[in-house]
Parts: sequence; structure tokens; C-alpha cells
Amino acid sequence: MLAPIKHLLGNYRIVLASGSPRRQELVKMLGLNAELCPSTFEENLNLEDFKEFSDYVEATALGKAEEVYSRLSSTGDSKNLIVIAADTMVTLGKEIYGKPKDPADAIRMLTNLSGTSNRVFSGVVLKHANGIRKFTDTADVYFGDLRPEQIQSYVDSGDPLDKAGAYGVQGPGGALIHRIDGDFYCVMGLPLHRLCCELNKLFLEDLSS
Repeated sequence: MLAPIKHLLGNYRIVLASGSPRRQELVKMLGLNAELCPSTFEENLNLEDFKEFSDYVEATALGKAEEVYSRLSSTGDSKNLIVIAADTMVTLGKEIYGKPKDPADAIRMLTNLSGTSNRVFSGVVLKHANGIRKFTDTADVYFGDLRPEQIQSYVDSGDPLDKAGAYGVQGPGGALIHRIDGDFYCVMGLPLHRLCCELNKLFLEDLSS
């Protein structure tokens, strides 16, 4: 997917504004030699200020990208700097399912998700010297009917406690999911196809002018 710009990538410093090993793994899959630089942006935006969930995740991703870009620009030349930032949320109806507060909260979330579909929003921002590109991808995740002991066992594994919605599509959490409509990698936190499309546009349109 990045073949049209492969010869250009080495001329730029590409930074992933994240400390997530899952997102780092996904970026490496694309062949991008991206540095990890977790953002210090405080993720406390008021959801009520936004009309759509997609606006909220894009604004959060933008805050992360701008904080890292500003910090790195202050210590060197930003002309060839590109920062990639992302934010992901799980929703059930009009309710946001963030990271569980504790195991009991994880059990509550998974019990509610059992036998239903939830929607995942992943907002992505690409910040560079000429401006920004941003987008949101969505995927609908359909859970199977889960027994209480299955939920308890998954929570006891510790896997869901640091994940939005109290589940991860990769690893043991994937066994809870019956079907996904949309990009699998959107659910992981970084929609790869759309990211590649936007990177191609960034290099061939934004940075070529």
C-alpha cells in the first residue's frame, strides 16, 4: 500500500504519538520505521462539546499529535517531521465504554456487551509541517452470548483491564467476538488501510507542493 511513497519515507522522521505496543506493532507491519513518543496531552475533553463520537476521537488524537509535534519541534528541525496520533473508543448505543476502573467494572461492561453489537471509533491525525490530515474509521463488533464463567475467566486473565470496552480483539478477547463489520485493525486502534491511503495523499499531495 505504501509502494508509491516508499522512496520518500527515509527522508522523514516519523513519530507515533503513543506508548501502545499494539499500535507500534501495526506501524511496523506497514514497514514504517516510526519512533514511539507518548503524548502528555491530558485526555479530558468534554464529550458534550462534540456533536459526534467521531469528532471527539479526532479532537483527542489531534491534541496528542500537536503536543508531541510541538515538543519535538522545539528541540530540532520540524521540516521533515511527521507525527501520527490515534484515539479509540468503544460505544454501546449512546454510552462510551472506556477502560474499566477495576475487575468488577470490566465484568459489568462485558456482561452488557454479551450478545450485542458495539461500535468502535478510531480517530487518526497526521501532523506535518504543511498542516494536518485527520479521519475517523468505524467498525461494528458483534459479541457472542457469553456465560458468566466465561466473562469471569477472561477478566481474571487481566487482559481486559487496560483496554477500552474491556476487551481486545487480539489475544484471548478475540474468542468472545462472533463477527466484525469493518476494518479489524480499526478495532485494534489503528485502521491500516485508511492510514496508508492518507499517508500516500500526504506525501504525494501535501508535501509535494
